Formats: sequence, C-alpha cells, structure tokens
Amino acid sequence: MSGKFIKFGNILVILLLLVTIVGIVSAKNTDSENANASEYWKPVEKAMGEKGEVSPDGAIKFTIPMTLNVTLDGIKLNQASERSHDFDFMRAGDKAMMVGEIGVTEEEVNNVSIMILHSGLQATAIHNHLLRTSPHIMWIHIYGYGDPVDMAKKICNITDYVNGGSSASESETFQSKGINTTELDLIIGYKGSAEEGDYNYDIPRVDKVQMNGYTLSPVMDVSTMISFQPLGNGKAAVIGEFVLKENEVEPVVRTLTANGMEVTALHSHMITEQPRLFYVHCWATGDATKLAGIMREALNETNSKIGSESS
Repeated sequence: MSGKFIKFGNILVILLLLVTIVGIVSAKNTDSENANASEYWKPVEKAMGEKGEVSPDGAIKFTIPMTLNVTLDGIKLNQASERSHDFDFMRAGDKAMMVGEIGVTEEEVNNVSIMILHSGLQATAIHNHLLRTSPHIMWIHIYGYGDPVDMAKKICNITDYVNGGSSASESETFQSKGINTTELDLIIGYKGSAEEGDYNYDIPRVDKVQMNGYTLSPVMDVSTMISFQPLGNGKAAVIGEFVLKENEVEPVVRTLTANGMEVTALHSHMITEQPRLFYVHCWATGDATKLAGIMREALNETNSKIGSESS
C-alpha cells in the first residue's frame, strides 16, 4: 500500500512540475510576444508623435488629449472624461486595421470630414456623445486598413489641425477626493485604473466581434468604458459608454433611466462589424458608490467580463 502511495506521490510531483514548466514557458512566450508587438509599433509611435499603450494581445491604443477646455453642467471635464482623441490599431495579416474617434467642435466637423476622406481613411459615424457641453463637442469615428505608419501620419495631420498644432500642457493626476476605488472595483466587478484625472474601466465583451474577416481585439472600440471624475466628498461625475448587441440596448437604457442616469446618445460607431454593435452613452453626478451600483446593474444586462458584486 505504501508503495502505491509513493508512486502516486511521485506522479503528482511530476504533474505539478509539468504545470509549472508550462506556466513559465507560457509567460515567457507572452513576454516575447509583447516585446515583438512593442517593437512592431515603434515606427507607428514615431509617426503619431505619441507613445501608445500595447495591450496583452498585441494591439495598441493612442490617447491624444484635446487642447480645448470643455465644461458640462459647470464641471470642467478631465482629459479622460471625453476630452481625448482615441485611435486603436491591431495587426491584420501583413497590414493593420485602425479604428478611432476625433473630438471636434461643430464648426470643425466639415473641414475634418473632408480631411479624413482626402486622406483615404473612412468616416464611419458623426454624432454627439454628451449633451450641454461647452463648446458642443461632436465625434467623428474613422476606420482604416493598410500600412500602419502611413495611417498614423494621416491621423497626426488631422489631430494637429484640431489641436491647433499643439499638445495638452500636462497630464492630469488622479486625486480620489474621497472616492474608494477598491469599493468601486468590487461593485463593478472589474479592476479599474487611474489615468488622466479619472478612475476608468475598459470592460471587454465575452463574445467575439469580427470585422472584415478579423476578430477584433477588445481594444478596438468593443469594450464598455466607464469613467469616474472625482468632484469631492466622495462624489463623482460618471460617464458611461456601453457597447451592446441589439437585444441588450433596451434593457440597458431602461436600467439607466430608471435609476436617474441621463442617456445622452444611442448610435453605431462602425459599419461592417459582426455582430452589429450599438453604443449607449450616459452621464450623471452624485455619490460615486451609488453611481457604480447603477452602472453594475446595467452591466448585468450585457455579455461582459465582470466578476462578483460587492456585498
């Protein structure tokens, strides 16, 4: 009997060693892939004149703050609160795919649209995200497929025009002002991050979204985004952008409005994605914890990667 136990113990040890080795190899492969991705995107970063954020799957995100000051209901919005142009790239065969959004004033919509079309990029949507912003900001969503450096140069020309050839003076530092971010993470069921003055969530969908024959990285505008801008005494301005399939739109809108959240826009961002996606934008101010509870209730109506809720 003891011999059988020893034999079983030896097998168990071997299995544990194999699992450990596989884990180490997998981690090394991931590190190697990330290093290769970072190297691949360096010329694109140079063309953009900006440092991008490379995701674990090798896609890259560029966030370019607006130089324009924007207020909403007397609140000056942080750079992460709808005051940045965003551009996301992923490798697609021997080329790259890009989706992005450019924030412009009403007076700039026509000129920027013409610049986009003349550059060979596609304008896939033009709309507002929020209401009552001063100045009123519109968003032009764009798509491109081809050489990533060439696309980056074209994007840089457009954002230079919109930003007046300058960049934001400095990045904004997150100050909690009484907001318990650990509690927010527990309620939302996802780990957030502090950036550009806000506490933000980028929550991927569970299902896969495809476009033009490629499965999109979650970075490619297919993750729900929620930002908390601290206002003091535990209060926040919350901005939500829910990425939804057709059957999720009505339940999410109903949940948000029933809880006093202002739904400010409902529209598409892209044209050829499958399944078709719809984007619901919302805005509210108040106790950050209560607002997080409302956002979680709405997330429960979606097929999103969220964990357990706080008790």
